[in-house]
Amino acid sequence: MFHRLKLTVAAASMLVVPNTALAQTVSSDINLSSTVSGACGLGVPAQTVLNLLNLSGSDGRLDSSKRSTSTLASTVISDAWCNAPHSLTLDAKPMALQETRSYAQPVYMAREITYDAKLVGWPVTLVRRPKTGDDGVSIEMPGPYAPVSPGLVLNVSHLETLTAGKVEDASLMLEPGTYKGTVTITLATVN
Repeated sequence: MFHRLKLTVAAASMLVVPNTALAQTVSSDINLSSTVSGACGLGVPAQTVLNLLNLSGSDGRLDSSKRSTSTLASTVISDAWCNAPHSLTLDAKPMALQETRSYAQPVYMAREITYDAKLVGWPVTLVRRPKTGDDGVSIEMPGPYAPVSPGLVLNVSHLETLTAGKVEDASLMLEPGTYKGTVTITLATVN
């Protein structure tokens, strides 16, 4: 009876695991699945404020050295990348006098200054010369990209005074005060 019980237990245990292969070596494949989303990264610029120092020359007009096409100030973004098709946008606003005046802008004075903002390091160099504040340019790239060292570089050069009508005029004197402008760089994936 004891032997009969052992045989019954052995037969029952074989019924519990019906799909177990009876071989010396067995294997089963387990597939792994995941997704990668398209994304872009843009690090913090090495300098977030580019100080162009005193802009006025000895005659009250824009210092002639600031009109040079040579780079006056620059900053580097060392961590910029996109792993998918994407757009790169460069928006710029002119440097504007920050203090409000109680009188209209005289025709011989400037309250805004334009400049060349040049973005280097992507396959296409972007350049903007802002006058209205809506001076953006954008390119679309068909695939991923990450610039080589040092990274994405913004160069600022070639300043010039603007009339109230947003026309460049080198004969204008600068009103005293603080002038600020903004350059915005945007990376975004595209579908």
